[in-house]
Amino acid sequence: MIGAGELLVLVALVVLCYQALRPLRRWLEARIARSLRRRPGRRGRVVVLERRRDGTFGREERDDG
Repeated sequence: MIGAGELLVLVALVVLCYQALRPLRRWLEARIARSLRRRPGRRGRVVVLERRRDGTFGREERDDG
């Protein structure tokens, strides 16, 4: 069984780790945001895939014979 003292030490340790890792977390968040940000002049393309007779999707019919 965990006593009140051990529980307080555990909570303090978790809070301390959270505070210590905050700069790393913010750096990672900024790096991910930069990589996901759209680059100017570069636009995504939309490709319409039509449904084939066999139920799959593609740009044109396949001739599988």
